[in-house]
Amino acid sequence: MIKRQLLLLFGLFAFLGNAQQKERQQLDTVVLKPLRLIQKSVGQSVLNIEQDQIRKYRPQLTDVLSFETPIFFKENGLGMVSSPSFRGTTAQQTAVLWNGINVNSQFLGQVDFNTISPYNYSSIDVRSGGGSSQFGSGAIGGTVALNNSLDFKKGHQFQLLSSYGSFETYNNAIDYKFSDEKFSFHLGANYFDSANDYDFPDQKGFNDNGQMHHLSVTANAAYRFKPQHKLSFYSEIYDGERHFSILEETQSRTKYQDQNIKSQLLWESSWRKLKLKSRAAYLNEKYTYFPELDNDESSTYGRAETIINKTSLGYKVKKNIYLEAEIDYQYTWADGIEIRDASRNTTEAQLFLKHHLTPNWVYQVHLNQNFVDDFDAPFLYNFGTNYSFSSQHEVRLNFSKNYRIPTFNDLYWPGSGNLSLKPETSLQGEISYIFKLKSFEFGLTYYQIELEDMIRWLPTQGELWEPVNTDKVSSKGIEANASYQFNWDGNKLKAKMLYAYTKSENKETGYQLIYVPYHKVTAGFDYDYKNWHADVSAMYNGKVYTQSNNKSKTRVDDYILVNASAQYQFGNNQMYGLGARVKNATDRSYQNMIYKPMPGINFEFFLTLNL
Repeated sequence: MIKRQLLLLFGLFAFLGNAQQKERQQLDTVVLKPLRLIQKSVGQSVLNIEQDQIRKYRPQLTDVLSFETPIFFKENGLGMVSSPSFRGTTAQQTAVLWNGINVNSQFLGQVDFNTISPYNYSSIDVRSGGGSSQFGSGAIGGTVALNNSLDFKKGHQFQLLSSYGSFETYNNAIDYKFSDEKFSFHLGANYFDSANDYDFPDQKGFNDNGQMHHLSVTANAAYRFKPQHKLSFYSEIYDGERHFSILEETQSRTKYQDQNIKSQLLWESSWRKLKLKSRAAYLNEKYTYFPELDNDESSTYGRAETIINKTSLGYKVKKNIYLEAEIDYQYTWADGIEIRDASRNTTEAQLFLKHHLTPNWVYQVHLNQNFVDDFDAPFLYNFGTNYSFSSQHEVRLNFSKNYRIPTFNDLYWPGSGNLSLKPETSLQGEISYIFKLKSFEFGLTYYQIELEDMIRWLPTQGELWEPVNTDKVSSKGIEANASYQFNWDGNKLKAKMLYAYTKSENKETGYQLIYVPYHKVTAGFDYDYKNWHADVSAMYNGKVYTQSNNKSKTRVDDYILVNASAQYQFGNNQMYGLGARVKNATDRSYQNMIYKPMPGINFEFFLTLNL
């Protein structure tokens, strides 16, 4: 099935490539960004991770965000199921966007960050704080936006990355781009394969039955009919398989297959003060679980298909006032062994206003009303403002109401689904101070989230578990970040650091939520001199509790990880590159989820080719 879809995909773009027109006139370079997250994030901070930074890490999104953002991940062993905790919230309360479309699972309400290959994206934007008024259900703790940018007038560009590392790990990625004045095309592919049989540091045994592989292919194109009319197409296919690692020979050997297809068509037009955007998207997620490796008949499966239409019309009221209205419609259908013919219709009406009161003072208002089958969705809002006292000092303020509706598993799981569940709702606010001086930047943020009707699966009778609206959670914390760049005599140095303090408590018991560290620190250094490049990345995760009563005996201890790499570029225009990377350089014995040891020191050697 996947192979046939790949052939159809490549055939489509071969046709588009033949349809490009000859050069007619000189036009300015235009970059199409399907989601301008930072322009609609007044009062909030957005971390931008470029492709060069992305490729410093293994080809799973977990590694990138662990070292580059304040998000904490619990990972069931290297490359296994990975769940985020953003500002003390749960995995279901982090929204993941693919070129502007929410791609959280319809079954679990979250994304497994080890099933996303980040190598095919131009950049990743990470915004802390609420965003449900803009992106719908689940955007409570924060939003992760995966972006593909399409350039014009760049000609041919080709990049190859090939690497081999410890535990028989192979990784190969290609990235090809072509563009002229009217047509832009991008093809990216990443294949990853690993035996993943690492020894446990300071312990007996090894990561048994942990092998995994995945293939991710993305194909994107854009055609500019006129400077004010553009048609863009984005598509991605992911096909992966993981064997779930075991600690003892007596445990069952299992595996899990993921297949995800995403496609999107975007039309953009502008007439003087009006701007129209209309997009149609199709998402297909499928999983197959094998509780017995040698018995395919025992497998279980589930699949969900989603159709999305989003249309917005923007109007520039005055030079300093922009108004936009948007209507979104989404239909989802799901089927599987556990869930039969479940469906959901969702309609959203949004209104956005951005007003520059003065050159140094801007605010935005985002309003949203959802209409969801079988639920009374709350009225959502987001207000943000930025005020610059000078070029060096800026203050930001944001306040919002957000929500999350129950997933298909919450509602329809056989024997446990609860049709009486209410949506989770939250009120939250934050205030930030930003200081800039030449190449130095510092930011400090205080936030607070008050969450009600949190959905948790709790034991009922016997061994049955059932989702219920139970907890009221208060999450508050501080985030600080600093960066500095320095150039001298051909030397270039970039340094950055991030600190997050998170206190996320059950308001009834006063205990910290499980798998939420009080402290997290990341730091990174990049150094360039002529053809040489070197970098060091470090991360500290504080202790986490694994039980709701915060027992110290079952907590996961804190740890520090250090990665480092060096690379030399040679050939005309630094066409070729050879490098090596060491991960967990201090050979630290650690785990971020109880009873799931992670690997000690390991190595990777890589080759890059740029044409």
